[in-house]
Amino acid sequence: MTRISAFVALFILAACQLVEAPGEDGAAAATTTAPSVGGQSPLIMEQQCKAAGGKVVIGLAGAQCARAQPDAGKACTSSSECSGVCLAAARSCSPVTPFFGCHEVLNSGKKAIICID
Repeated sequence: MTRISAFVALFILAACQLVEAPGEDGAAAATTTAPSVGGQSPLIMEQQCKAAGGKVVIGLAGAQCARAQPDAGKACTSSSECSGVCLAAARSCSPVTPFFGCHEVLNSGKKAIICID
């Protein structure tokens, strides 16, 4: 077990990168960054998500930006009428996207079950 723990620790440290960032006086200063997720730093993703009015949520597919929908609660008969999905039980547009979980939705008046991880 000790060798595996040491290997994992070494792998995590190797994933960190040394990045040259300009200091306050214009000179380069070394900073470390966390490993990127999907090619993008989790901190940058969170900042961009918040700037877009969203909140970072974690699903099975990893971190995603959940944003309130402008038509949340609007009456609908099909998901094509919504920014998100048309929820069958309420016959209204979903409040956020992604809308995690399994839900019965309406598509052209027909019910279907979708699961979003």
